[in-house]
Amino acid sequence: LGWLTGLQQLEMGGCLADDMGLGKTVQVLALLECRRRFLAQHPDQQAPSLVVAPKSLVFNWAEEAKRFAPDMRVLNFTGIERESLREQLRNCDLVLTTYGTLRRDIADLKELTFDYAILDEAQAIKNAQSQSAKSCRLIRSRHRLAMTGTPIENHLGELWSLFEFINPGMLGASSAFQRFSKA
Repeated sequence: LGWLTGLQQLEMGGCLADDMGLGKTVQVLALLECRRRFLAQHPDQQAPSLVVAPKSLVFNWAEEAKRFAPDMRVLNFTGIERESLREQLRNCDLVLTTYGTLRRDIADLKELTFDYAILDEAQAIKNAQSQSAKSCRLIRSRHRLAMTGTPIENHLGELWSLFEFINPGMLGASSAFQRFSKA
């Protein structure tokens, strides 16, 4: 939690990259609960946070939030009924959605500013040219985090895609990074 808040103070994004089952979700929920309490005292800065996760993990996020941050207002922004939920996007603390929903709804979601944008199983954007990666880079947020057990599966270019989301421009252009990483 100290490291995550340190990144926030430095206005840098971060990557939680460790094995499955070590508590990444709970760590991030602790950070978001701290932010929720801070933002409650600063209404001019209030904005929901966004978690983008595989469909199979959205329920887990909702259950973990209920268990570890019961005061957090969580909105499950998935499925066909999400059109009726658009008005609630600004009036919650945490929005949960999937990579597929983000791709389909990016035109609307990119108009919002989130406090945190968090990618769970962030290796889903390892291909920088994929629609998922492009959509994630369009999200507007004050802070960004990626969570993954496998930040690199095949080659260093996958790491570039993650960091282009986390800290845009930090690793330079993709082509320059590719040349450097092969040297």
